[in-house]
Amino acid sequence: MKITRAFILIFALLCLASSCSRPASYDSELCEELAVKIERRDSLSQKDYRAMIAQNEAILIYLIEQSKKISEEPASDRSGSWRQLLADPEYMERFSNMFTLGSALYQADAEGRLDSENKKLYDRLDRYNRDLADYSDRN
Repeated sequence: MKITRAFILIFALLCLASSCSRPASYDSELCEELAVKIERRDSLSQKDYRAMIAQNEAILIYLIEQSKKISEEPASDRSGSWRQLLADPEYMERFSNMFTLGSALYQADAEGRLDSENKKLYDRLDRYNRDLADYSDRN
């Protein structure tokens, strides 16, 4: 009986841990709300910063996926694919939100406004920035 309970507890904790590690999904409305707060210079809470980090991560993952697809194409097709991508409103929206949110996060980090948890989450975004730069250099 004790083994079964222990197994169930461990399984539940593993499920919880794996659900916490998944990146957030991109949310256009949330990004718009955050962008308005940034543009109005409203006070941003740690919850706002956490949402900004999660959205920035989702955007970076999307941009990396798009860049990776293009980098795997024959060199002769890449410029056409980039033109198509840059004409895609969804891509441009996410790209714009990446700069808005990313700039605000950079400023908050530089000014020490991120709490310790948000600082860790923000620092983890560097790996995505490196990956995006790598794929961009290949194209």
